[in-house]
Formats: sequence, C-alpha cells, structure tokens
Amino acid sequence: MKQLELYLGEKNGIFELDGVKMGVGICFDLRYPEYFRELIKEGAKIIFLPSHYRKATGELAWNILTKARAIENQVYFCACNQTGEGNCGNTQIISYNGEIMSIIETEEGIITQELDLEKQSDYRQQFPVLEQMK
Repeated sequence: MKQLELYLGEKNGIFELDGVKMGVGICFDLRYPEYFRELIKEGAKIIFLPSHYRKATGELAWNILTKARAIENQVYFCACNQTGEGNCGNTQIISYNGEIMSIIETEEGIITQELDLEKQSDYRQQFPVLEQMK
C-alpha cells in the first residue's frame, strides 16, 4: 500500500463545486484504476481527465479505459484529449453506465452535457457494487 500512497501524493485530486464532489486526474492516471477508486471513496460523482494520448499508444486504450473507469466506478467521466496530427482525439463525456453521452472525435471544440445526479444515485442503489468494496 505504501507504493499507492507515494503515487497518489499527499492529496487526491478532489474538489467540490455547488455541493458536488468531483475528481481530477491526468492522462497517465488512466492506466491506474486504483487512483479513480480512491476518488470514488472520497465521494466523487464526476471525474475529469485532461489528457494527451497519442494515436500510437492511445487509439485502443483511450476508448476502452475511459469507458471502463466510468463503468467500474459508476461515475460520470469527462475525458478531454488533444486532437490534431498524431493525437488520438475522442474527447468525450461518458455516463456512469458506460454510455457515451457526447463526443468530439477529431475536430477542436467544446462539449457540454447535462448530468443527472439523481439517476446516477438510483443506478448506484440498483447496482450497489461501490457499497460492496472492502
């Protein structure tokens, strides 16, 4: 467990806005599901992940791992990735159940999405995997 503590630093990337706890990581964190689980344990309902995944390393991993982090943590996952030559793109907002709610594939832009925290809470009650964590 000591290694995980060193990786996470002294504090996780958690903050609160309008009474909603949110988490933030960086691109490399995507490969470490333990980090996101810690954010969930601290109450995060939405996670932001600014990133610079390149096509060579990220085309497959980016799409699968962002969806996996959303599903396994029942969290809204806002995965922001660079676009342009050599970059993977695919900035997306993913629902707690893995649904891609909004996406920008290769063009530059901004996406927004209304998030329903009540539906997320209901889903978490129907599938209480987070409560069953040890």
